[in-house]
Amino acid sequence: MSRAGFASLALVAGLGFAGPAAAETAPVDEIKAGRSLAGNYLAARIATTDRDTAAAVEFYRKAIALDPDNTDLKLQGFMNFIANGDFAEGVELGDEIVKAGDAPEIVRLILSVEALRKKSWKQAERLLESEWRSPVDRLIAGLVDGWVEFGRGNAEKALEAVDELSGPGWFNFFVEYHGGLIALAAGDVPAAVGRLEKATANPAGRQFARRSHMRSVAALAQAHFRNKNKDAATAILTSALQDNPQDPLYESMLQAAKDGRTPGFELNTAQRGGAEVFLNLGMAVDREGGEQFALIYVQLARVLSAQNDDIALKLAELLDKQSRLKEANALFSKIDPNSHNYRIARLEYALNLDELDQKDVARKELDALLESGPDDLVAHLSYGAVMARHEKYDESIKIYNRYIAQLEQPQRVHWNLFYRLGIAYERTKQWSLAEAAFKRALELEPDQPSVLNYLGYSWIDMDINLQEGLDMIRKAVSLRPNDGYMVDSLGWAFYRLGRIPEAVKELERAVELRPGDPTINDHLGDAYWLANRKLEATFQWQHALALDPPDGTEVRIADKLKNGLDAVLEKEKAAKLAEEQK
Repeated sequence: MSRAGFASLALVAGLGFAGPAAAETAPVDEIKAGRSLAGNYLAARIATTDRDTAAAVEFYRKAIALDPDNTDLKLQGFMNFIANGDFAEGVELGDEIVKAGDAPEIVRLILSVEALRKKSWKQAERLLESEWRSPVDRLIAGLVDGWVEFGRGNAEKALEAVDELSGPGWFNFFVEYHGGLIALAAGDVPAAVGRLEKATANPAGRQFARRSHMRSVAALAQAHFRNKNKDAATAILTSALQDNPQDPLYESMLQAAKDGRTPGFELNTAQRGGAEVFLNLGMAVDREGGEQFALIYVQLARVLSAQNDDIALKLAELLDKQSRLKEANALFSKIDPNSHNYRIARLEYALNLDELDQKDVARKELDALLESGPDDLVAHLSYGAVMARHEKYDESIKIYNRYIAQLEQPQRVHWNLFYRLGIAYERTKQWSLAEAAFKRALELEPDQPSVLNYLGYSWIDMDINLQEGLDMIRKAVSLRPNDGYMVDSLGWAFYRLGRIPEAVKELERAVELRPGDPTINDHLGDAYWLANRKLEATFQWQHALALDPPDGTEVRIADKLKNGLDAVLEKEKAAKLAEEQK
């Protein structure tokens, strides 16, 4: 999905993509808005650039109070109010913008959500009447219009409204998915099955809207359950779990079927259907550069279905990305214990507590999750990662081995468990155990780039299995050619093997891919030095120092700048020899 699809939203929201100038602005907490219109507006813009929606709202509120007739200012404030969840206040501003004339289409679209929420069908229909220049807005408006017609009791017209939409492959996925949901809500189960089968078979949906595509699979299974075809529904969910192990929605639906209960994935109101539209689009645009748009869409979904745990979970994830951890945890903590999202919510809650430096409380939460879910792979991996982040690798090893001990036969999905176990062993200088864990990970997932890269690099770093290690790293880079870290590994492997021209070539490419990484810049400096390009080496080392290198490397880089790489290598060689002679 291209940026152009979001153009109308970006332009009116004042939420545009941060350009080069953004890096030169001060953080919002350093801005003193004062009492002036200009000061508050500037602070609001900086807060917006920093993705600090809560602060932006406060500054826009003050700026609008100082210039209440400024429609452009209200428009930017309006979008930020919606993104921050201040929907009622945003609607008031939106109404004022419409009354002022020539309101952008996105304002009308958002106001239609309020009309849908209140079941004001005619008003919603009127607000949705537009040419919709943006294809994304046109898609949303058409789908919402379909649910409005459903709310009015006209399922046939609802499906006509949805079927009138046309566009690229990802566009058609949403059309088929919501057409199927409307048919299912209207009781036409055979039609629902047909539409949902088309949605689940849409490759563009799987590629560009993966999480919504997963929900379409759940909806198809639900339709089969409604059609008294339990075998078909169970087969669909079982297959889906093979592709998405331990997915909580699929697992909860299968468990409900085993218990003789009706699985609970069903949208039977216009408001819930409209909420699904905005949730789907919010999940689809939640990628680099689209996070703020995703926040707006998911906030609108929550307006229409405030008690829905799927929406609350997604909103909390988005708040996490803005480092609004306390607000995210307020949402995570409200997830119903009977919800299929409960365990993932408690896990995210615990991880945020750790980030908030409440480590003891976080560990109690994580211990409780492992105790109540001994087969929860994600919880074990996450807890192990927390311990590794605090360099408590022995604890990580215990957590990973606790899970492995209960496995009768490790499956492909467990490769990451052995990979992380290998890293923990390597960090605690237990190489034989680390090597065995890495090899086990590759047995489960032979072409896994991260494992190939780590094991191959480790061999070369220890001056063993040199050709096999190099071949592994080359394979990893061929699988992820634009991964700067893996390209760096290949360049550094050539460096360690004394193949300096090849090292320079790969390390230059790694720096192009990851220009802000201090270690990669340091590596390129070393390669330049041995290639007798000493001025360029000095520049790279200086740049690496300016990028805040990892602990322990800053002194070495400074030493290279002062005395040169040759002197540093000689000193390190002498120290190693002295250590071996002890």
